[in-house]
Amino acid sequence: MIKKVIKIQKDIVNSDSVELSWFDMQKPNLTGLSKNGVEFIVKAKFTHLHENDVLLCEDGYAIKVLKSEDEVYELEFKTPLLFARIAYEIGNRHQPVCIEQYKITVLDDISLSDIIKICQDDDMINVNKIKGYFKPNGKAHHSH
Repeated sequence: MIKKVIKIQKDIVNSDSVELSWFDMQKPNLTGLSKNGVEFIVKAKFTHLHENDVLLCEDGYAIKVLKSEDEVYELEFKTPLLFARIAYEIGNRHQPVCIEQYKITVLDDISLSDIIKICQDDDMINVNKIKGYFKPNGKAHHSH
């Protein structure tokens, strides 16, 4: 039986947990499977989930949200012009991004595959695909 989440709370006792990717935590409507094998559904209005939120189901069952590692690309640039050009291209795709000095981290997403390929073919850009905790800058992946 699928449990329906009725509240998102903090700091309450939980009996289960679920690991969610950054992208899944942004969804207002979500179905999932907890570590104890419990299926659940979340329908939250105008919000997204955060690490350590507790999903309270209508029967009182509580599931703690844990952040899972994502597949991400780290792009490190040797010139400011390349850095600016690729940041502009990624921005035009409206993708969440973490920008540091001459370094951009993005989620592994099919919509960026052509940009990643261009970066991989350029000797002035180091491309590393890793598993890591994605932390985008600002209010990434917002709606207009």
